[in-house]
Amino acid sequence: FDSETDAHRRARELSDDGDSPVKVQRAAPQDPDDVDGYLVAWPERRTRTPEGSPTEGLTFDTEANQYGALGEALVCTPAVNPPLLTHFAQVDADLAESEFDAEDLRVELDTDPDPVSVRSDRRWEPDCRAVVRTGPGRPVLTEYWCEVKAGDGSFERSQREAMRAKAREATVLKIRVELDDLPDRYTAWVRKVSPEGGEADESERYRVNASLDSF
Repeated sequence: FDSETDAHRRARELSDDGDSPVKVQRAAPQDPDDVDGYLVAWPERRTRTPEGSPTEGLTFDTEANQYGALGEALVCTPAVNPPLLTHFAQVDADLAESEFDAEDLRVELDTDPDPVSVRSDRRWEPDCRAVVRTGPGRPVLTEYWCEVKAGDGSFERSQREAMRAKAREATVLKIRVELDDLPDRYTAWVRKVSPEGGEADESERYRVNASLDSF
C-alpha cells in the first residue's frame, strides 16, 4: 500500500464484505521481515468474568453488542439533525443540484424502520432511516437507510444482499464509526451501497471527523 491510510481503508473494505473482521496490526520492532504491518483477523469481543467487587468496582470487557450500541448512539442521536447524517446530507453529491441552503437542511430520524427482506433467509433490519427536508413539514429531498458498525464489526452476508436490494429504490449507507478517541471526538466513514454489489467509487466514500460538541 502507498500509505497506512490506504492499508486501513482496505481492511475496512474486507471487513465490510467478508464474514470475519480484519485489522492492520503493526509489525513488532524485532520482526525480521521488511514490513510495516500485517493484515490479521480481529475476532469479536467476548464477555468475561468481571474483575473486582461491587464495593471496589467491577471491570467488564465490552460486549460486541454494547460496542455497536455506542456507534449507533453517535450516529442516531439526537432524533432531529444528528451531526453525522446532517453533515453527510450537506455534502451529498446527489443533492448538489437541489436549490437549498445547506444550513437549512433538517434531518429527521426513524430509529425503528421496517425491515428489508429478500427471500426468507435474507433480512436486514436498518439501524435508522433518515428523512432529509429543508424544514419541518417541507417536501422530502431524500431518504437514507443506514447500517452502523463500530470499530471493525463486520456486515453479515444476509444483510449485504438485502441492503443491495433496498439500494435499487433508496439510498443505503454503510457507516463505520471509530471510537478510539472517545470521549473527545470520533471519526466515521460513510459509503453508499451499490445495487450491483460492486465497490463504491472513491467519490462516494466520505470521512467525517467530529468532536462531540461540533454541532
